[in-house]
Amino acid sequence: MTALPSYHENEIIRLIMQGDEQAFEVLYRHYRNRTYTLALTYMNDPALAEDVLQDFFLKLWQIRLTLEKVDRFEHYLFTALRNRLISELRKKDRQQKIKSYLSRENAWQPTAEQLTESRELHSAIREALQQLPEKQQTIYRLSREEGLNHEEIALQLQLSSRTISNLLSLTLNHLRTALRAKGYLPGTVLAATIFFY
Repeated sequence: MTALPSYHENEIIRLIMQGDEQAFEVLYRHYRNRTYTLALTYMNDPALAEDVLQDFFLKLWQIRLTLEKVDRFEHYLFTALRNRLISELRKKDRQQKIKSYLSRENAWQPTAEQLTESRELHSAIREALQQLPEKQQTIYRLSREEGLNHEEIALQLQLSSRTISNLLSLTLNHLRTALRAKGYLPGTVLAATIFFY
């Protein structure tokens, strides 16, 4: 498909920023085939590629006001999509590793004491997170629960990647300190701040 003339695309983006859903539909239809091809190349699964793409365009609509800062929309669009696809692959890889680990360890059943300890650790993490500003809590959840990278979080929260990195670092340091204060061992603290929400 040929590129939209830049003056036309700029007008469409201006309308999208004003909340014009029809303009967004025009933009979506224009890039639909190329973005789907890219998503399919990365995900190698038509249904998953479609899901990721739908979610990507939904988030693009939600952050449409940030498009004002974009100079070359097409470059921005495909860079953001590639980042999202890479993030999805990492998340998929993590999930696969966890499934593989659990399948190897399926004979192991936690004791009542281990379940209690796990619940207490999750509770300590939640309590420590609640002591932080809402923005840091959100960044931690987007990173650890949704598996987003710094650039994706920055895009979603309209902050710089450096700010996201700094705030996430402060959050992890706070969690480590809070968990150590409750008597958790260094290895547990490290695992908790990497894997748990």
